[in-house]
Amino acid sequence: MKTVQLAIHDSDYAQLLRNLLLRDGMHRVYLVDRPDLRMDGIIVIDESRFQDLTLHDSEPDRFVVITRKGTEHLAKVWDAGIRHVVFEEDPANTAQLAIIAAELRLPRTAGMARTAKPWESQTVKHHSAAPPELPIFGSSTLGSPARCRRFGPKNAPTGF
Repeated sequence: MKTVQLAIHDSDYAQLLRNLLLRDGMHRVYLVDRPDLRMDGIIVIDESRFQDLTLHDSEPDRFVVITRKGTEHLAKVWDAGIRHVVFEEDPANTAQLAIIAAELRLPRTAGMARTAKPWESQTVKHHSAAPPELPIFGSSTLGSPARCRRFGPKNAPTGF
């Protein structure tokens, strides 16, 4: 399960976003006043809170910041290394996509599937237990041998 902490002032937006994330069954979502930086996962915050938190965290990729359009905060957010920004006017689906994008940038933990090592083959190998059985012509399951002889070269029409 992926952890997401929502520290947003707009409680309706936070609840809507929480419901979207819980719907897929892959997220554990916490509505918090102040996020716990010791917890793994994504932190979604308002622009007013990011100043305090980013100074104490070494992973800016785990933040999604909700900000207003056309403010000087956007440049500060970018300078802090945060690359996942959603505007207040954006629908909750857009914030959900930003959260998923942030999750994809986080390093994988030991419990998750690892990608292949560079020296391992990237080709996919298919193995089957046994080859499929093919019918054998002339066997009793396909008809009598007489039927097969009828269309042989001896009985081919001539005179073309």
